[in-house]
Amino acid sequence: MRPEFFVMNDEKVRLIVKGISGSPENPDLYVLILGEQGHHQGFPEVMGFYEAQSIAFSLEGCEPTVPFAHDLIYRMAKHYKVEIVEVLIKDFVNAAYQVEIMCFDGKEYAVFPARLSDAVAIALRFKSPVFVTREVLIKTGICISPDTKNILERYSLEELEVKMHDSAKNEDYETAITIRNEIKNRKHN
Repeated sequence: MRPEFFVMNDEKVRLIVKGISGSPENPDLYVLILGEQGHHQGFPEVMGFYEAQSIAFSLEGCEPTVPFAHDLIYRMAKHYKVEIVEVLIKDFVNAAYQVEIMCFDGKEYAVFPARLSDAVAIALRFKSPVFVTREVLIKTGICISPDTKNILERYSLEELEVKMHDSAKNEDYETAITIRNEIKNRKHN
């Protein structure tokens, strides 16, 4: 039987990765922005280089030369036919997200606590949904401006690079991530 806590309801919001960016001030710190698809509400999570690299590799569909721990967990779970049903960010206490990963082996469900960065890295590999309670989204959310994209169109790539670094330097990570995504889109098109 599926645990009641993980049944979809109006109190849960599905999230996507809106971006990930490094800090020019501290090369060991990165910021992951999660948010609702089609909405301008999101929230940041600061993480280390290893976690950021693991998430970035998964987002880009790259295979690392030496597998990350998240890749190893994925391979072991697949071997034993364990699926990640979903990740739920259920609370924010003492400046830390309280996260649970729900697994299913075909017979029973199991729930494990996890760090947000690890849970996202694993969920991406399994292509599993990540949810947040509406209460946590309201408590920790930031507004990602819908007009930023239109404003960015008037700048050259070189100007965007400078603006991205300035935004990150000023710890305006959501703007830095938006600019980085614009740069990335232009380079791919």
